[in-house]
Amino acid sequence: MSAANGREMRADDRFILLSHQHAAKLPSSIADRLNLPALSLLSVTLTFNGRVETPDATIRARWFDEYTRPVATKRVGAFVQVGDQTSRLSSSLFELLEAIDGFNESVGCGLEARIRKWQPVQVALTEVTGSQVKADGFLGSLTIYQAGSFALDVRETANGPDLVPVLMGRNKAPSLDDNAPAEDDGEDPDSEVRDDVADALLPPELQRQFANERFGLADKTRDAYVLAKNTFVILDRDLKIALDVVRDMRKASAEARRDFLRNPRPAIAAALRRDDADLAAVGLFVETKQYSERVLGLGIWDPPKLPWLPKKAEQWAPETFPVTLRGRTIELTPERLDEIIKEVDVAKREQRADISIDQELYSVAEVDAAVGGLRANADKPDTDQPPESPEDEGKAGSDKNVLVIKQNIDGVEYQFSHPRRPVAISRELPIGSLVMTRPKPHQTEGFKWLVDAWEAGWPGVLLADDMGLGKTFQALAFMAWVRNNAAAKRRGASCAPAKGPILIVAPTALLRNWAAEAELHLRPHVLGDRVDAFGSGLKLLKSAKTAEWTPEDALDVERLRDADWILTTYETLADNHRAFARVPCSVVIFDEMQKVKSPGTINTHAAKAINADFVLGLTGTPIENRLEDLWCIMDRVAPGYLGDLKTFSATHTEDNHDALKDLKAKLDESRLGLPAIMLRRMKDQILVGLPDKSIKPYRVDMPPAQSDAYARAVREAQSGDRTPATMLKVIHALRSISLHPNGGGDFDPYDPEAAIRWVNESARVQQVFSILKTIEANGEKALVFLEHRDVQTTFAAVAATLLGLRSEPAIINGTTPGSKRQDIVDRFQNGPPGFNLMVLSPKAAGVGLTITAANHVIHLSRWWNPAVEDQCNDRVYRIGQSKPVTIHVPMALHPALGDRSFDANLDRLLERKRSLSRHMLAPPVGEADVGVLFDEAIGTSGAGSPQ
Repeated sequence: MSAANGREMRADDRFILLSHQHAAKLPSSIADRLNLPALSLLSVTLTFNGRVETPDATIRARWFDEYTRPVATKRVGAFVQVGDQTSRLSSSLFELLEAIDGFNESVGCGLEARIRKWQPVQVALTEVTGSQVKADGFLGSLTIYQAGSFALDVRETANGPDLVPVLMGRNKAPSLDDNAPAEDDGEDPDSEVRDDVADALLPPELQRQFANERFGLADKTRDAYVLAKNTFVILDRDLKIALDVVRDMRKASAEARRDFLRNPRPAIAAALRRDDADLAAVGLFVETKQYSERVLGLGIWDPPKLPWLPKKAEQWAPETFPVTLRGRTIELTPERLDEIIKEVDVAKREQRADISIDQELYSVAEVDAAVGGLRANADKPDTDQPPESPEDEGKAGSDKNVLVIKQNIDGVEYQFSHPRRPVAISRELPIGSLVMTRPKPHQTEGFKWLVDAWEAGWPGVLLADDMGLGKTFQALAFMAWVRNNAAAKRRGASCAPAKGPILIVAPTALLRNWAAEAELHLRPHVLGDRVDAFGSGLKLLKSAKTAEWTPEDALDVERLRDADWILTTYETLADNHRAFARVPCSVVIFDEMQKVKSPGTINTHAAKAINADFVLGLTGTPIENRLEDLWCIMDRVAPGYLGDLKTFSATHTEDNHDALKDLKAKLDESRLGLPAIMLRRMKDQILVGLPDKSIKPYRVDMPPAQSDAYARAVREAQSGDRTPATMLKVIHALRSISLHPNGGGDFDPYDPEAAIRWVNESARVQQVFSILKTIEANGEKALVFLEHRDVQTTFAAVAATLLGLRSEPAIINGTTPGSKRQDIVDRFQNGPPGFNLMVLSPKAAGVGLTITAANHVIHLSRWWNPAVEDQCNDRVYRIGQSKPVTIHVPMALHPALGDRSFDANLDRLLERKRSLSRHMLAPPVGEADVGVLFDEAIGTSGAGSPQ
């Protein structure tokens, strides 16, 4: 306290008496210990009316809060009062205002008196602005800010982190006294972290001026800076010293800068060289969390090497590959594609210019370009995933410099911690006040689980409810609660929860649905200001590429930080992850989170680099192909909870049923005194009031042409080898023939006789048209799932011909842009009563769409992954469905083989997998599936060949 001794202070055992002048001069750390008000966050604008030498000239002071709103103030010496809030002025601003009061009191006096009273104003202005001020220079106004602390805006560069000081107001420092009273909610005040730089003292443009042009170019920190014409900032005395520390650290090595960032306060305290330096440093530096603690720096994108990771179990080969030549799309079977690839290779060796395809000549170069991308995929599945909108296509990973993160691949490098979060409002679902829709009982339970998990300190959870149970609604209610709780804490509690926007990442086709569901279920403006970081909204966020542009500035980061909630796609997040990573989020929601199930993709990498206080993963299929899918999802939700990937993969094998049961328990049971980290409910277990669902299998004998083709394929397989590639080709052939021996056919589908012939060549297609006629007679609607694009087109045209439809049924497949598929669904959903039909690809349309206008689902072709088939069923059987739902499964049986036919074998395999998944977390597709189907289909277990 020696610094406070002197003529301006008197003290005894009972009180300390300070002059206002001395109170303004005190360093903030000492003022805090004397329990004086904190430095004011207000800015003041001085308006000069008249010339200083005239008798009626005055200077008017107008005050503005941190949101630049004018406020009424009452000033008593060094203290300014707004309402019931009192704050303190810095010494230079106090001296300026005192001088202005003296000048204004001389109104009406003569020239000599006026000039004499102007001199203190001129001296004070020089102190504030750092430059000499002339009397005739003020015909306008001045704006003055006073800074008492700082934060650091950190951005990763190729040379390590760059540290940019962000000027802040001065909040009172927390006490370091061990005997200080505890906070009401038990939180440690020292641990409070502001999660962005939204509390910056200066508007963004002035902050940029300070950081880049004023502070950044000077050798030493000054008392005050000119930020713009007649706009100034004054720095607290201790703040100057702290900013010099930052200036020195900016020149240090990358390693030294990282050490400094972990805790800047010791270096600041050392520079202050005072007994109370530790306390002063606490008040000077405002800790912000921009980058996640998982981020290590910037480096070249290098997907993790996983040689020990089991390959994905083989998926179906597509029934055809689409190839576009001269604007014409040709569907090629894998066998025909192989032939064309070989023909291209031969033609190139022989230096021929053309080859013939379907009796048409095409240049070798054109064909090579068209089939080149299919060479490596001829034996791989056509997953038929929906394309993203044009602004999202094909850019992920185009910039090889990415944020390097701590991985948990071969050992755990990053593990979550779980401090409890403060709750200031009721934990009940806020029906009426925030949420307009009355929830179903399971949704209330899900909301309570989310709040409990959030409060308990989980870094994230996985809501893996069956499709159609309202995961989006539960998430929206939780979002509304989180925002309301944060607002309540800011109004009155001592330790606020994490700030920052809520970020929703979803496939393009679902983003509009999120916006619509929010309008439907929540009261207006409950979620605040929404920013669309996709489509046309993304264009508005993109930053101009100036000379200083870096990927960290690819998007308007300030706009994202200021948003209340943000919608974006996985691809946009990946392309711009270096900008998104600078936006600390209170909650990040990953919808259809299986999009980040692969550890070696840029989508997954970007998702794990984002700074989220809480992660909510939404998926109805936590395991699409292999158990490692689940590990990868959980490594974003709760890093380290399932250990490292290598150990997890070695332990949780298909045949280790005990490990699979333990895994299920670890996820859906309470552990460590915390709620379960995963919640998964199935419709048939919890929904009361949902209409009945029935599954109707149809076992239909193949007509002669189909059974003959099937028999030939079996005989050829029995005489061939048993390599994995051969087995997969055989299964593909049997599957294609079981659908239709001639595929889409080469005929006029609008000719009724030709259409009938095509239908009668396939047992499945025959049965489907029989089913459709019954549905039509009942005036109901149906969805037909079929991934063969050529057959999709033919089927839709034949349906229009034979069922007398006014137009062909709509088709949604992998070529349908994400932005258009919801329009197609909306037209179907809102269409007139009566029969209607839509054709969909299982993979492209099996996720994220609600199509409850239909109450019939027909699987014209099937995947061997039960999760995919169940997703298709759930487009119809979900909340909002009012009619009984029927799932139709036509199966083509060879007359001689019966239940040993491919369709029957596949049906048994799917049912076995569904049964197994009820008791343990097991992959829906296994390595042995190909062999099982092959053996059962061609009769290697002793059955004879079909005749």
